[in-house]
Amino acid sequence: MTQPPPLPESCSRTMAATLVDPLGPGAEAEAHLRTCPACSEARVAYLAQEDFPLALAPAGYFDRLPDRVLRKLPVRLALHHRVRSFTWAAAAALFLAVGAGAFWVGRANRTPFVEATLPRQPELIETSVPLPDTPFHDREEDAAQIQTFTSEEMQAFLKHLEATPAPVAR
Repeated sequence: MTQPPPLPESCSRTMAATLVDPLGPGAEAEAHLRTCPACSEARVAYLAQEDFPLALAPAGYFDRLPDRVLRKLPVRLALHHRVRSFTWAAAAALFLAVGAGAFWVGRANRTPFVEATLPRQPELIETSVPLPDTPFHDREEDAAQIQTFTSEEMQAFLKHLEATPAPVAR
């Protein structure tokens, strides 16, 4: 490692005078401080230093400090914390109850936009039995026509089937 270059003689004398009396180093040192920025910065840094040494703390002082502060706090803060957490818990429970109630009430009163209907399986129809009063249209299959019945037409058709005696199988 290299050594810093030696100070000029005028800077060394000014620094020595500044160490003796930093506020009034003398006329020659004052003249040099006005022309040499390095010496004037060193003087300002020296004046900025504190005059007293750092206060020493006993061993373990800062380790025990949080416990000492907590012991001096009033007990009321712990109770206040419990009350505050109880208040938040009650508010959350109320919010959940209102939200769940609104959800279930909304589900109960909701009508679907589209109702899903499964296509009814066509039942086997005995076509050998003449049914003159059936509302079938011309040239359509019987099973396809049954699927297009309205509820009133289906009721009438079922009553007609119940009134007609079943054919006897031979």
